[in-house]
Amino acid sequence: MKMVYTVESNVTVKNENGTSKRSSCSCGGWLKHWEKLSGKTAGKCMIKNCNNDAVDGAHITRPKAENEDYKTHSYIIPMCKEHNLQVGKELSTKENTTFVWANVSETCGKKK
Repeated sequence: MKMVYTVESNVTVKNENGTSKRSSCSCGGWLKHWEKLSGKTAGKCMIKNCNNDAVDGAHITRPKAENEDYKTHSYIIPMCKEHNLQVGKELSTKENTTFVWANVSETCGKKK
């Protein structure tokens, strides 16, 4: 399973419910986790046709992905507050969205 990957086309993502209670990692927040592991700076929300600033690292799955891992494992993408609050709703990403695995024990280590 890939820790970081980019999809050139628009894909369907679904915000996960209850992720705000998950403990973060030593990166300093989920958006910083995404930036650290992707090597990119979060700018705008990664949801199609949205031009709002990304302020959250959103936990998502890809319910229509062919690969079962992407359907069931949490990944992080940058989102604006409005889209991140749309829990359980299927949304379409912008082209060239980078996904970062949310499993801290396999990526950046657990917060002490």
